[in-house]
Amino acid sequence: VDDELVPYADRVQERYAGWLAQQEQAGTTFSALERWWLDRMVDVIETSAGIQPSDLDQAPFTDKGGIDGALRDLGSDRAASLVTQLNAELTA
Repeated sequence: VDDELVPYADRVQERYAGWLAQQEQAGTTFSALERWWLDRMVDVIETSAGIQPSDLDQAPFTDKGGIDGALRDLGSDRAASLVTQLNAELTA
């Protein structure tokens, strides 16, 4: 239980910054295109308290190809894992 009230969006952004720092420390870097996807996923988490794969077929993701674009740009073996990680780390 937190001692102070913090807007959910602020809490999500703090957790996202921490997650990105952990990824960097582990040697994982993200390209500008990958960050576009991650940043937009975080935007959805801020407003919906989570993200589902079906959300990737909605705006703004459709501008970059929707779920097919995510699989292409993030890697078919990595996209689902990133969605799962973001949900676990940012909504906890």
